Parts: sequence; structure tokens; C-alpha cells
Amino acid sequence: MSVQIIGIDCAAQPTDFGLARGLIRGGAVENVKVTKGEGSDNCFDALVRQVQGWIDGGPAATLLALDAPLGWPIHMTRALHDHRAGAPFGRPSDASRQDPNPGNHLFRRHTDRFIAQKFPGAPLDIGADRIARVARSALELLGRLEIPGDRQAAVPLLWDPRDLKRLGAIEVYPRLTLRHAQGSRRAELHYKGKKHAKSRRKIVDKILPAQLTLDNDYLGPASKDERPDYDHDLIDAVLCVLAGLHFLLAKSVGPGHPDAIAWLTEETGTPTAATVDDIKKSEGWIWFHQEEDPQKDNP
Repeated sequence: MSVQIIGIDCAAQPTDFGLARGLIRGGAVENVKVTKGEGSDNCFDALVRQVQGWIDGGPAATLLALDAPLGWPIHMTRALHDHRAGAPFGRPSDASRQDPNPGNHLFRRHTDRFIAQKFPGAPLDIGADRIARVARSALELLGRLEIPGDRQAAVPLLWDPRDLKRLGAIEVYPRLTLRHAQGSRRAELHYKGKKHAKSRRKIVDKILPAQLTLDNDYLGPASKDERPDYDHDLIDAVLCVLAGLHFLLAKSVGPGHPDAIAWLTEETGTPTAATVDDIKKSEGWIWFHQEEDPQKDNP
């Protein structure tokens, strides 16, 4: 089956989205094209048409790989359910000697905490950071996209690459994808902002071409020295495509991976804790490439 991957670096506003798409041939991604999102402040119609056009005009199946949380921490949603103003929120700070910071459980999903104990640079806390606005925008886009031939059905989140039929989505984390692509513990993880233009050029000119075929006619404007000052949102979108390829090749860590099962079993071992199915349905999961020795290390 012919498959395309659409990488989506999500943002609070449509024009800050980064979009990339590529076709899978021979277990690799070819001819990855990039563009910025279309639309205006808080108006997602143009962005929806843009992505839907790629889906409808593409091959038989499309995988959406989104860089945004697609669910909220289950402990936070449970605590909010019956909360009243002025009442304590969550368990006391000294309730657990192993984890004296209850905010980690309230504001971070299981997948966020799983990644944080394995790698430097944990994902932002959706329950405590402005990333919640990005998540809202991502979910609006995902909820308005249509499956070709079944316009009434919701786009499913995938838990196995074999489940991809016409359209499916996963959550990814470009930072980890870049870390793996460089093949080094001292990964070039700081590439956003004016002072990191050199790092962006290295990523686009050297690192990404070793992973996929990149059409970089548009990856951002030229800088003052007439060298490309690549757009980090578009770089992240390309990294989303690469993470999607890892998923489809069954090279990603999901909630069914042995390491994740062992960690989740320990985390969910109390009577009031969430089950793995609860976590998948309510929180979602960040899929990232399996490392040979995924131990926490300083970049």
C-alpha cells in the first residue's frame, strides 16, 4: 500500500504551524516538501483545507505525525472533576516519599514522565505550560480533518503501524528524533532562535539529508550573510515525518514496548491508579525511536 507521512509541528495559531509531507518508498521517505500553515489568528479553515488537500490528493494511506500533546493527564482530569474553589487540589505534597512533588503527576502525562526519566529535556507540562494552547489547536485541526471515503468518522490514534488504513495519527517529539538522527549523546538540540542559525543550517545541510530526501526549496528566508536561516518550525515538521517513518517501520517505543510495560506496571500498580487502557484513551502517547542504550545522559 502506498503511504505518505504528513509531519505537523503544531502551534497556537495556524500561520505558526510547520507542515511537511513525504512518500515512503523502499522503507525510506522521499521528496519531503515543507510549507508554513495558512490562515489567520484563531481561524483554522485555511489550515484545515491545506492539510485535507494533501490527504485527498495523496496516496492510499496517510499517517499524520503531530508534535503536540493529544490528551491531558488523567490524574489532573480526575482531580478537576469534583474540585471546588478553595479546596486542596490533588494529594498532599508529603504523601509520597518517592515522589514528593505531586505536580509531576497532576500536570505531566505518563508518557511525559516516562521520557523524562530516560532522556534529558522532558516535554513541556501540558497541565502547567502554554503548550495547552498548542494542544487545543492540534486537536481542533485533527477533529476537523476527514477520512477519505468515510467523512463522518473521526481520525483514529494508532497504537500499531498495521492499523493504518486510510488515515491515522500519532503524537511524536522532534527533539528525541533529532537526538537519534545525530547518533550522538551530544546532540545539537539547541536550534531555535536567532543565535542558533548555524545549528539549523547543520541540521538541514548535513543531518536530515542522511535520513531522507529533502526538497528544501523553502525552509526559511536567507539571513543577512545570504546563507539560509532555516525556519525551526519547518525543521520540526520534517523531524515529525522521520518519527512517523520510525513508527511505520515498527522501530518506535509505544505503551506496548517492554520498557514501557515495565515502567507503567510499576506506575499503575496502586488500586486508584489508571490502567494502561485508561492512559491510552485519555492521555495519548509520544512515539519515539528505540535507542540501543536509552539511559539518561546530558546532551
